[in-house]
Amino acid sequence: MMEKSKNERFLSALYPLPQSVRGVLAGLRPEVQKSVQEIRLRAEKPLMLTVGGAPMWVNLQGGVSYMPQSPIIITAKQLEDTFLNLCNHSVYSHTEEIKQGFIIMHGGHRAGICGTSVPEGIRDVSSINIRIAREITGCADSLLGRMGDRGVLIAGPPGSGKTTILRDAVRQLSGVRRQRVAVIDCRGEIAAVRLAVPQNDVGENTDVITGIGKREGIEMAVRTMCPQIVAFDEIGSVAEVDEVIRSLHSGVRVITTAHVGREEELYRREVTAKLIDSGVISCVALLSTAGGEIKFIEV
Repeated sequence: MMEKSKNERFLSALYPLPQSVRGVLAGLRPEVQKSVQEIRLRAEKPLMLTVGGAPMWVNLQGGVSYMPQSPIIITAKQLEDTFLNLCNHSVYSHTEEIKQGFIIMHGGHRAGICGTSVPEGIRDVSSINIRIAREITGCADSLLGRMGDRGVLIAGPPGSGKTTILRDAVRQLSGVRRQRVAVIDCRGEIAAVRLAVPQNDVGENTDVITGIGKREGIEMAVRTMCPQIVAFDEIGSVAEVDEVIRSLHSGVRVITTAHVGREEELYRREVTAKLIDSGVISCVALLSTAGGEIKFIEV
């Protein structure tokens, strides 16, 4: 298993930041850069990083600590400039993304946006959270060995790596196994399409649908693209499960994810319990922590 350079991924996410902030972050120690999960900016508040799930402050000298020590303060003007850079100075062209609270960045990263909600999106931006995209080649190897002739549910708590494994599964099924895959990428976390081009590697035989709900997207994909596999993130409603069941009757397998903290929650949550009982999936891949062991549950 090999992960694409974490340091390069981190550096590629710095482009919208003010030059002074970008320079400090680019100068962080390599071992810090490769561990950063998020870059958080808030108006008139300290610049913060998320490392290993914990907040870290960055100081003016380019050091990091778990307590604020001469932290870099992000001004409202710097935050506004960062927002405009994320939009390539064309807020209108990103209206639909902004309405959902995020902007897809070059390189597959994603910036969450907070501020005052208005009909056309968000104004008076108050905070931005840049999530560093990760691609780990081969992390879905054991999962695909269990897939069989039905689908797979990848379950685990937030931050356990569900989407990363889902993305690698799509890449391998499409590129290595030459399967026709349709990705319903409602929030741009799998393929991260920007200007019609996926920023993440999802294989050569993958079609990506964005800007639509999962239930509608599954129906559209099955009806128009003739996929062998449909993949999407975070199954969250019984209506989506019903659409997944219909897709199986069309000969289409499904790979999806669900937020689940412990194994017993699989059977307590209506959505995951119905998915398991339906016979659509052949197994559940239960994650505990990012990069940890995967527990496979045959169903």
